[in-house]
Amino acid sequence: MYKPLQWKIWIVLFLWLVSCSPAAPASTPTPRLTAPHTQIPPLEDEELTEAMRQAQETLHIWRKEFLAPKQAYSMTSLKIRFISRGEVEDIWTEPMFVLDNVYTVRMVEGVTLVQGIHPERLVDVDPQNIVDWMLLAEDGTVIGGYTLRLEYKRLNPEEQKKYLEVTGYKFE
Repeated sequence: MYKPLQWKIWIVLFLWLVSCSPAAPASTPTPRLTAPHTQIPPLEDEELTEAMRQAQETLHIWRKEFLAPKQAYSMTSLKIRFISRGEVEDIWTEPMFVLDNVYTVRMVEGVTLVQGIHPERLVDVDPQNIVDWMLLAEDGTVIGGYTLRLEYKRLNPEEQKKYLEVTGYKFE
């Protein structure tokens, strides 16, 4: 008669100890990473090099609209270059804020070349690592997006039609 009662006491004691133990720490914010500073090397593709040069030269337009928009935008994005072991990866990101000359972006997709830079991660970026920018007006008009325009230009007419249908973009 007493043996079943003894087991119940141990179970209750165990549950009480577990419930009184300190809680696991709340999820701590993920520390921000800094994208490695890279000088964008010239590419063999002259049109792409020109598109990235245009983006760099007009980045002040994006920055001004991001900090004090004159109209509503359905999306704003920065395309960041990551280089590791001689390999290059350009990724579109979601800008979060700009302080001095550091652009903090949220990764939308992961980077395969650099460990730890995965979706939702905040990364501090030097403006020299920005290869393109875009603002998407609510009517679908793309402002900036120089590499996007080049990619669109290189599609055949049928692919261009499908691209516009899928994205809803309007290139001026």
